[in-house]
Amino acid sequence: MFTIYHSNQLDLLKDLLIDLIQRDPLPNPLEDEQILVQSPGMAQWLRQELAQSMGIAASLNFPLPASFLWDMFVKVLPDVPRRSAFNKEAMTWKLMSLLPDMLEEEAFKPLRHYLADDSDTVRCYQLAGKVADIFDQYLVYRPEWIADWEQGKDKTARDQLWQPLLWRALVSRTAEAGQSHWHRANMHHSFLSALENDSHKHSLHKQDLPRRLFVFGISALPPHFVETLKALGQQTDVHLMVCNPCQYYWGDEKDPKYLARLATRLFSKKVSQSMAHKAEGASQQTDLFDSLVDEQSNPLLASMGKLGRDYIHQLHDLDATEIMAFVDGQEDSLLHQIQKDILDLTDRTLEGPVTIAPDDQSLVLHNCHSALREVEVLHDQLLRLFERNPDLTPRDVVVMLPDVDQYSPWIQAVFGGLPDHHNNPRYIPFAISDRSARQEFPLLKGLLELLDLDNQRCGAQEMLELLEIPAIQRRFQIDEKGFELLRRWIDESGIRWGLSPEHQSGFGVPPRESNSWLFGLKRMLLGYALPEEAGLFSGILPLDSSQGMNAVLSGQLAAFVEEASELILQLNESRSIESWTLFINQILENFFEPNEEDEYALKLVRSSLEHLTEQVRDAGYTDRLSRPVLLDYLTERLTSERSSQKFLSGRVNFCTLMPMRSIPFKVVCLLGMNDGAYPRSIPPAGFDLMTESPRRGDRSRREDDRYLFLEALLSARQTFYISYTGRSIKDNSERIPSVLVTELQEYCSQFFPDEGALHHLITEHRLQPFSQENFTPDSGLFSYAKEWLPNASNPTESSAPFLASPLSTREMPEALEVPELLRFFRNPSQYFCNRRLKVFFEQGDTLLVETEPFALDALDTYWLKTSMLDTLLAEGSLDSLREKLNATGTLPHGAFGELLLEDQQNAISPLVEKLRDAALAPLDDIEVNLSLAGIKVTGWLKQHYSFAGHNSGLLRYRAAGLKAKDKLFAWIEHLLYCASLESESHSGGHTRLMGLDDEILFTPVARQQARAYLSDLVSLYLQGQTRPVPFFPTTSQAWLEKEDDEEKAHKAAENAFYGGFKVHGEVENAYIHRTFPELEPIFDEFTNLSRLILEPMTRTMEVVSEGSRK
Repeated sequence: MFTIYHSNQLDLLKDLLIDLIQRDPLPNPLEDEQILVQSPGMAQWLRQELAQSMGIAASLNFPLPASFLWDMFVKVLPDVPRRSAFNKEAMTWKLMSLLPDMLEEEAFKPLRHYLADDSDTVRCYQLAGKVADIFDQYLVYRPEWIADWEQGKDKTARDQLWQPLLWRALVSRTAEAGQSHWHRANMHHSFLSALENDSHKHSLHKQDLPRRLFVFGISALPPHFVETLKALGQQTDVHLMVCNPCQYYWGDEKDPKYLARLATRLFSKKVSQSMAHKAEGASQQTDLFDSLVDEQSNPLLASMGKLGRDYIHQLHDLDATEIMAFVDGQEDSLLHQIQKDILDLTDRTLEGPVTIAPDDQSLVLHNCHSALREVEVLHDQLLRLFERNPDLTPRDVVVMLPDVDQYSPWIQAVFGGLPDHHNNPRYIPFAISDRSARQEFPLLKGLLELLDLDNQRCGAQEMLELLEIPAIQRRFQIDEKGFELLRRWIDESGIRWGLSPEHQSGFGVPPRESNSWLFGLKRMLLGYALPEEAGLFSGILPLDSSQGMNAVLSGQLAAFVEEASELILQLNESRSIESWTLFINQILENFFEPNEEDEYALKLVRSSLEHLTEQVRDAGYTDRLSRPVLLDYLTERLTSERSSQKFLSGRVNFCTLMPMRSIPFKVVCLLGMNDGAYPRSIPPAGFDLMTESPRRGDRSRREDDRYLFLEALLSARQTFYISYTGRSIKDNSERIPSVLVTELQEYCSQFFPDEGALHHLITEHRLQPFSQENFTPDSGLFSYAKEWLPNASNPTESSAPFLASPLSTREMPEALEVPELLRFFRNPSQYFCNRRLKVFFEQGDTLLVETEPFALDALDTYWLKTSMLDTLLAEGSLDSLREKLNATGTLPHGAFGELLLEDQQNAISPLVEKLRDAALAPLDDIEVNLSLAGIKVTGWLKQHYSFAGHNSGLLRYRAAGLKAKDKLFAWIEHLLYCASLESESHSGGHTRLMGLDDEILFTPVARQQARAYLSDLVSLYLQGQTRPVPFFPTTSQAWLEKEDDEEKAHKAAENAFYGGFKVHGEVENAYIHRTFPELEPIFDEFTNLSRLILEPMTRTMEVVSEGSRK
């Protein structure tokens, strides 16, 4: 018996299933109930529901449609193998061997051009896979074409005559291999004939067929499958349970049975009694019914329901017992009203608007700037739902996305970034399903990258990311601390790309060891034996960083690079599948040390290789496989392998939008509903004949997605939540959402007489989570993320001080080195954070550079000029520096490097000459040993010279324009110099500061006056141990230069502090920004300190020459 159950609620279909099982149990307790489902997720949900209702869920089998149908063919038809010789993969490998031999035939001319340049056969493999996929579709949706082709009738192929030729060759190759001729097209009719043949009917053993079959909640089935189920219904009980969104007929063709059911409702609602009396005769009544049915339609159902409509139409053509189990919809919310309209086939344009409460939150749309903001907003919205509805639990929420792999990093960061414990009210238990194995297991990603290593430049960042994979780190005994050290060493050693000069030459560049991994490793390993100051050894400059106890890391890195180099030499060759299996196992052994979590990934790799071996052997494919073909196969296999074990795990479920994820949840959330991302569109192959002759029931990814959206809308019980990226993160420009979201918005607008009321459904979120509006009452926005609250404080209010009160003085130093005093005045805020608080606001890890230097940035150029200046002053030539620069890999290659050195030498030549002229003879270093403000200040002042004109003093220089900090440091050293002189002589006590375009002379300061100035500075240093001192050298100089005009001085200070267009302000320093984010609250103290520190300097400073101001 064949029975079809229609219901708009999956829960009701589930209850009917339970009732049938309990009311009529199978006579054999060891026999399994056969419940056909379309996804493991549906099977898992049914198991849970059946166990909850019946106390136990045992003796249940949940086959998928294709596997069940083949199992029935095996049991009913003779000599049917357990695995089809015409499955997609088997056809792929047979076509791989057939295609090259058939390309010379005229019909194959369209393919000949595509495969002309295919030395590694990867194009042939990809084409064979695409053709196999299309043939597989023909077997399901066009079985009569296949039958015609096998009989030599090629009319249906039209201008693609190579397809029937190739199919017949495929059938012949299968027969030659001694494999079964059965495939889904020829088995279908044979199977139906076997079931309908009376003589055969008696020969069927009852145990060959299931005693009872349930087909539960499948959205759509191919026409031949529906016919098969109908035929099985003649032999056994088949219960087809369909989740039908509409209780009335909504197909293209009107069935008289449904017209009869529709009559009562339509007449009561649309036809007055007077109209009914005027309709004379049955024919007039029928015409009236027909016209009403034509008018009656729901726009959402018509737009999104094509897949379901075609399926319902197929079922209507069957002579089957139908049971209608629809549940009347509620009208208490916008969501329920939409669901009821679909259920009742209501066209709201004809029915008129329905008043919806302005605060209705059953259907909400959230417009965000990025995928990360979508997830952050979702987290806040769920917290509010849980807060407002104590009965709502995490298992009642499902979050579906077009591509869960794209969003999983943000989900882990937002939902997984909070501590998991019961005392944390913001933690929401969650689980991510449907992640590709390639993304879920770093080992698989690493294996695929290693298999393609010879096509990669092996850049510093690229190889470092490989080394970051935990299984590789374990194999080469590198821990987290060691990994961070290696990151720094790789950068410092000058490694950019290429394992060796030979490897680099494979990319069309002249071989050069500099900037390769071999180059950097030599520097690291030599650094273990020699210090950098020892100079070059055989043209190699040791790397100081790799000295000491951590030197063993150099050897571990070298072992990794050596394995990679050996691997590259072996990759570019073809192998048999058996040889590839051994080779990949060797790679796994050489590069990975798996732990318990990695065992599943290894199992996937081995099972994929075993499956490939079996398919290749069964297909009779004997050619060797190129590496690109094997890599393409493994990539597709490991990417398509997805785990759904975490689905329905009692937590908030994140999963992919896929068929049969329309399980009812109280809250259904859709993320990533962006234009172009959903509905997903896969362009059909140009040689797919089905696209030229479409039929009802043909599958389309785009139509599937439209129906999935409709199913998601209908499966929500309380809230339907949609978010999308509707604003550009770069310029805030508007981006349109998915066309399905737009259609839903347009439909909802019919509920509101006032068009503006629709906007309450859409929440426009701000770019940053710390936006002030997220923490402002009555703004319509909110956030539970308290960590962002300080950053969202009102900018018009004064910021809270960094410290409420100064720290204790118990850690005051007894002595102070001169470099330490200079370091303090460079940035007092940073000094306090680093030295007293032990807080470091260092920039996070950045990507390593992967290109050899062709030019230097401003900072590198400055350091190059400084090195050149020191070298020229000390040695008179740049030969040693040139060798050193080449040995560090910092100098651009070839002529670029020579031109750069020449340009920079020309830039500093005037300064070199001035310095040579100024410093006639070096004098002894000056010892500093002073008691100032209660502590001892000690150190040495170097670069003490006898100047022309019988003067002597300190000489300071900078290979750039002079900045405020340069002048301040020279001033402090000048004071130390003057205070340390044994006698106040007119010939001593000068300090000369030279830049590329500037020169400043500090005249002598009396010893006691110098000590007084220094005491003030040391006192400030001591204050800086208890609190941040608001002194900023550049801002202070800018203010002091304009001190005579209060308004201009204030403006100059603000410009220097906050910066402007292409000008960095001092507040951009992380330490200053954290301690003094605003200048105004500390402006008075700032100006007092500026006068105290810099006014004496300006009185003593003489500008000898002045270039561009810095």
